[in-house]
Amino acid sequence: MSWTPEDLLLFSPQVYWRLFALENEAVWPAQPVVLAAAALLALSLVWGRRPSGRWLGPALGAAWLWTGWHFVALRYGSVNWLAPSLAWGFYAEAALLAGLGLSGRLVYPRRGRGTGFGIGLVAVALVWPVLAPLDGRSWREAEVVGLAPDPTAIATLGLLALAERSRWTALLCVAPVLWLAVSTLTLVTMGAWQGWAVLAALLAGLAAWIVPLVRNPG
Repeated sequence: MSWTPEDLLLFSPQVYWRLFALENEAVWPAQPVVLAAAALLALSLVWGRRPSGRWLGPALGAAWLWTGWHFVALRYGSVNWLAPSLAWGFYAEAALLAGLGLSGRLVYPRRGRGTGFGIGLVAVALVWPVLAPLDGRSWREAEVVGLAPDPTAIATLGLLALAERSRWTALLCVAPVLWLAVSTLTLVTMGAWQGWAVLAALLAGLAAWIVPLVRNPG
């Protein structure tokens, strides 16, 4: 008896994308508010302004906490029994982001290493909702940064690429990298081309972190 990777899926692609439609219905009108805040942040980064880690850390942590609980644990958990366990990674990331931000250990230099990569990833996360209509799906199934896990993880990697390097910011990269790897595997197994977009964002995030360190080993 033969099997394919698709046999391991516990849900169909239609069921998976429907989760985002249900989530968007439940949290409306949070989407325009979150997107407006993300756009202001992206524009400030383009203009060379440095965010404060003391507010950005808790704000980003709140996004991870909400996404992990409301979408991954509750919504995604209704079709995937592993999802509630995966949500604990989101809770840990939320606590670490908030803690490091409030303690002043999440620092953003005026022109940090990996600036181009970092701003680019934040911009990608901001426009991530357009992938839904590009895939022939409804806008109702769009994934919004701060409310859906993939764009939230991508934006986080971008913001960490802009932060001052430390063992703590390196630790903060673990959860978004692991989630994007899991998401890539899930989407590719479903036959969704969006999985390759997630993989590209993951590789860009790793490059944003690693390349400057190679160029500036000191």
